[in-house]
Amino acid sequence: MDVRFHCSKRVRHSGRKSKHGVLETCAAVVQVLRMNPHYGLSIPRFQNLRKMRLQVPGLNAGKSGGYRLIYSLKAMDEALHIVFLDAYFKGEKEDLSSGEYQNLEASASSVFAQPTLYEWE
Repeated sequence: MDVRFHCSKRVRHSGRKSKHGVLETCAAVVQVLRMNPHYGLSIPRFQNLRKMRLQVPGLNAGKSGGYRLIYSLKAMDEALHIVFLDAYFKGEKEDLSSGEYQNLEASASSVFAQPTLYEWE
């Protein structure tokens, strides 16, 4: 099955302002998700969202530190579409609030509702 990716403005913005080079890690994440789209953990109460750890080279934060990537996926038009919704540094923010997860879920729904308005790679 073809797997397509879209990186939200929020992820691009947080990646650019990151001092740890998070955007360079995206190529590895894309490879992992092409092989196993359900790699991340499902977020309780938000079944359409998944969370995974990002290992950033040069950042010695251990397993519980580092970055987290929130994404959503949906099968459409004989392809699996994956949207990267948020990436955040665990050292700055422990976890997202329920409201933040709701906003991310709404963002994913709007992208999936009109996929032709977005760039997919």
